[in-house]
Amino acid sequence: MNNTISAVLDALAGEAIDAQASSQADIGAVDMVPLVRTLGDQVTAGHTYPLRLPPDLEVDQHGVYQLAGRRNIEADGWTIARTDTWLVSLRAASFDALRPMADGFVDAVAAHTGPVGAEITDAATDYEFDQRQFRAHFELQTTALAGAVAPAAAFVHELGASAQGNALATMAVRQTVTEQMAVVLVANALELEGLRLAAQFALLGLELDGAVSPLEYGGGSQLGVFGHQVFWRETYQYQRVIRSH
Repeated sequence: MNNTISAVLDALAGEAIDAQASSQADIGAVDMVPLVRTLGDQVTAGHTYPLRLPPDLEVDQHGVYQLAGRRNIEADGWTIARTDTWLVSLRAASFDALRPMADGFVDAVAAHTGPVGAEITDAATDYEFDQRQFRAHFELQTTALAGAVAPAAAFVHELGASAQGNALATMAVRQTVTEQMAVVLVANALELEGLRLAAQFALLGLELDGAVSPLEYGGGSQLGVFGHQVFWRETYQYQRVIRSH
C-alpha cells in the first residue's frame, strides 16, 4: 500500500468511515453460512440443515439450505464484495403449520441488519407426495463486503494518471501529472448521502506528500445495488510534478 492510499484511509477513518485499500480486500474470508442457518433456525426451532435432513430426524417442522450460486462484485477489477444465492426449503406436515413458518422467514429476512445483507428474490410452495410434506421454497441472496465489519464502508484504489506536455524548452523534462483515485462507498440508500458527505469532508483539500495541489473531487456514479446496498464510486484527483535528472 502506497503512502497516498494510506493518507486517504487515515482521513476517512477520522470521519469514522470503515475504509480499506481495495488491493487488500479479502472476500475469501467471508462466511455467510451462519446467517443463512440462523434465519432458518428462527422458524424451525433450530432444525435447519445443509443439503439434506438427518436420517433420524423425528420433528415435523424443519428446513434445508444449499448454495446455488456465487458472484463477486468488482470495482475497476478489484473484488470488494460477494453475493451468494441460496435455496432454502421449509417443510411441515400440514399447510397450516407451514404458513407461519414461511411468513416468519420472510419477516426475519426483512428485519435482518448487520454486515451481511439478505433479501428474498423468489419464492414458491409445493407438496411432496412421497414424504407427505408441504414445502415453502425461497431463493435467498446474501451480500457481504470484503473484510468489512460494518454495513457501510469504503474501498480505495488508484484509477490512473494523465500527464501534461513538457514545460521546458530543452532536453530536460518537467511534467505535471494528474493522479486519479477511486473511493467506492457502500451503504443502504438512506445512509448513502450522509456517507458521501462525510467522505467529501474528509478528503476535499487533503494535502498529500509530493503533491503540488490539494485533493479535488472528480465526480461520482453508481456501480450497482446488491442486497439493498448501493455501491457508489467517487473519483478524486491531485497533481504532482515529475522531472528528468
